[in-house]
Amino acid sequence: MSDVGGGGGSQDWCTIESDPGVFTELLERLGVQGVELQELWSLDDDSLISEIGQSQVYGLIFLFQWMGSDNKKRNANNNDESTLQQQQRQPLPESEIPPDLFFAHQVTTNACATQAILSVLFNSSSNSTVVAPPSAEGSDGTEAATASSSSSSPGLELGPVLSEFQSFTKDFPPSLKGVAISSSEEIKNCHNSFSRQDAFLEEDKWHIPTGKEEAFHFVAYVPVHGVVYELDGLQKGPIVVGDVASTTAAAATEGGDNNNTATLTVPSWLKVARQAIQDRMALYQTQEGASGSSGEASAGSGGGIKFNLMAVIQDKRAAAAHMPDATDREVVLQREEAKRQQWKLENERRRHNYVPLCVQMLQELARLGTLPQLAQQATERMATKRAAKKGPGGDL
Repeated sequence: MSDVGGGGGSQDWCTIESDPGVFTELLERLGVQGVELQELWSLDDDSLISEIGQSQVYGLIFLFQWMGSDNKKRNANNNDESTLQQQQRQPLPESEIPPDLFFAHQVTTNACATQAILSVLFNSSSNSTVVAPPSAEGSDGTEAATASSSSSSPGLELGPVLSEFQSFTKDFPPSLKGVAISSSEEIKNCHNSFSRQDAFLEEDKWHIPTGKEEAFHFVAYVPVHGVVYELDGLQKGPIVVGDVASTTAAAATEGGDNNNTATLTVPSWLKVARQAIQDRMALYQTQEGASGSSGEASAGSGGGIKFNLMAVIQDKRAAAAHMPDATDREVVLQREEAKRQQWKLENERRRHNYVPLCVQMLQELARLGTLPQLAQQATERMATKRAAKKGPGGDL
């Protein structure tokens, strides 16, 4: 997997796996406290509440397969609703970007994942928008008041490295903010600490995409002062995707007959971001179908557009500490600690170099004289799998 980017410094930033355990540890290495990433498998209300739990939601990180520069050509003759909605969302010019909204251009290939997460954190640390967890719903159907008068989101601590970076770049234009991220040794080193092991590359050298691999891109969705923005470092500016206030008013109108029983609801800003993400997914799936009809690879050929969505949320252990029931609290804490231990183990395996072990095993099999036979068996198994994939017609 390779990330798209601004075209510079690709050898300095490696590709890293899109995984909540990877990104959570990356932030912890940068000194961030009280935050974790949660993978979201579905966008319906029940699934969001189940996956987020009682944690505050600071932003969303959306990963999608990059379709290349021919998107505009494909969109020109596409008039479905999702495409039109996407086309109506244009980046803000630099003169209209709110002064307290952190937005940076991406100037380095492979940095979009880390940059998207940093965009969420920097906007959350000075954000007064409601970013609370799935909240108790009032009798009028609106969300209970959860806005904080604090200048930062409760539970989120950037730490000295990112706090200093945020202060230093506060008045920079988007282009210089992107350069500052690319030039930060602390951020780059933490990012590169999750590089994959490659037996055929020199130390401190990363795999450089050839252009034939699938390329992926990360964008962020954040609420800032009642407005939900899409932050894509490859765009000229942030994109306004919706107004939280209008969504809350609509919910109040629809929910006027609710009783006084408190239930958990999805925060209004997440509903706005959800619609934007669904529009984008529909758009790319439409493009994929159009590509297939013109003879290019399509979803039906076994490829298909790939998506991944994660939420940047409050550490679930911190959220669980406020649960009133001691038994439930202990169950959640034990589950979260076990998850952290599993993340730690998986990250250690990602960084471990297994090449010496593999070489030693091959040498031992050769010494025992069983290597040729095992190699032949493996070749036959692979041939059988390939034949099964071809099917009756003989085509893949």
